[in-house]
Amino acid sequence: MLLNIYMKKFFTYPVLLFMFLSFIGMMGFGAIIKYHYDGGEKFQFLQKTVIFISSIPKQIKVIIKHKSIDGDYISPLKIDFGESKITHYSNTKSVLKKEELLLVSRFDGDLNKAVVEIRDINNLETLKKWEVNKNLNEILDNTDINNELFKFFRRDRGPTRFYAHHPYVDKDLNLIFHSNNTPLIKVDKNNKLIWVNDDFSFHHSINTTVDENLYYVPVHLNPFSKKVANILGKKKIDISKKINFADDGIALIDDKGKTLFTKSIIEILIEHGYVNRIFAQQQFSENPIHLNDIEPVLKDTPFFRKGDLFLSLRNLSMVILYRPQENKIIKILEGPFANQHDVDILNDEEISIFNNNVLYTYQEKKELEILTYNFKTQSYKKKFQKTIDKYNIDTPTHGLVDFLNDKSAIIDDKKNGRIFYINAEGDLIWKFNNLNKKKELYEFWWVRLINLENSKKIRELIKND
Repeated sequence: MLLNIYMKKFFTYPVLLFMFLSFIGMMGFGAIIKYHYDGGEKFQFLQKTVIFISSIPKQIKVIIKHKSIDGDYISPLKIDFGESKITHYSNTKSVLKKEELLLVSRFDGDLNKAVVEIRDINNLETLKKWEVNKNLNEILDNTDINNELFKFFRRDRGPTRFYAHHPYVDKDLNLIFHSNNTPLIKVDKNNKLIWVNDDFSFHHSINTTVDENLYYVPVHLNPFSKKVANILGKKKIDISKKINFADDGIALIDDKGKTLFTKSIIEILIEHGYVNRIFAQQQFSENPIHLNDIEPVLKDTPFFRKGDLFLSLRNLSMVILYRPQENKIIKILEGPFANQHDVDILNDEEISIFNNNVLYTYQEKKELEILTYNFKTQSYKKKFQKTIDKYNIDTPTHGLVDFLNDKSAIIDDKKNGRIFYINAEGDLIWKFNNLNKKKELYEFWWVRLINLENSKKIRELIKND
């Protein structure tokens, strides 16, 4: 009886009206969120307001957990191998001391920032270090932030999240790098900024030609290349209109930061009759190519020529041998690999392919492989498979392998925060887990083996510096 009285007093007309309007408001709020993520183009101001309000709980969680107001943080990997930072294995066969050096780009969980280090391959001693975020404000000042490619550069690459992806160090200890979808940057041995190239958004690998003063780097083209624009019916990226197509291209940059050559990968495919591979699939993809490696050929062989390029197209599971001088595809490889990274030339007739081997099915399916392809026998072989399986090397994205002259190898297991050094027989020499003092594990951003000749020169420079 008493409860009924209280209920009648509570559920008055104003309260019921408020509840009804609140219900209608929640339905409208949800409808706007759905409209936004369905790609709706109208009511932009309303969309932005609603998305901002809906993100407040997440932002509060970020502020409390990461002590970051603007989301500038990197979380440790949710993996615990229960191991030490560096583990040397004494059960391997006799390992001769090597002169080669490693260029290691990683997140330092103790410093809470990205670093690039030159390390001795034998004992992983750090010989030199760059803290890449020191020039971030100067880099931003030299970047055209009005370009749609860099619209979110400041937001997405704060001091904590600004890192060097697959950096390259030259014989004068200058460092060339990007932070994946940023300009290309060059700093000297003292971290002083030399130049910024913001002609494009640079991403993934950085590799040199035979004279080592020219750099091939994958880029996103904006405006789009002519043939791509004609098919898309759009000329350039426009984030406000949700036009964000990745027209991946090849860029050749000199040591002064000047762009010498560009070519759209999609245009190459269109010009060779493969337009269907890009624009005739079941679903339209804004990232149909995902160019993740450009490997220059440095000398003539019976199967490829000096100046040719091996191109790894992840989203097509395709490797192309391309001749820029003739704008000609020499060979297309679509073999037993899927969503691969990193093509390397092993000798006059063989290449290696870092096969992430990720398939999109109803179940997660992947078994990472390092493949070799022989142009003479036209056959594939697996390398180090027992080692890969034993140590569960299985980065689903990124990753690479670099071979030494004695056929030993460095394997970057990026998404598991590990680097492995194995001999030619597959025996493990050492393992580097990117741990901080709290035993939290963080990612690497593509290790690089510095070739023997350059390693000797760099050792001498560091010694005399």
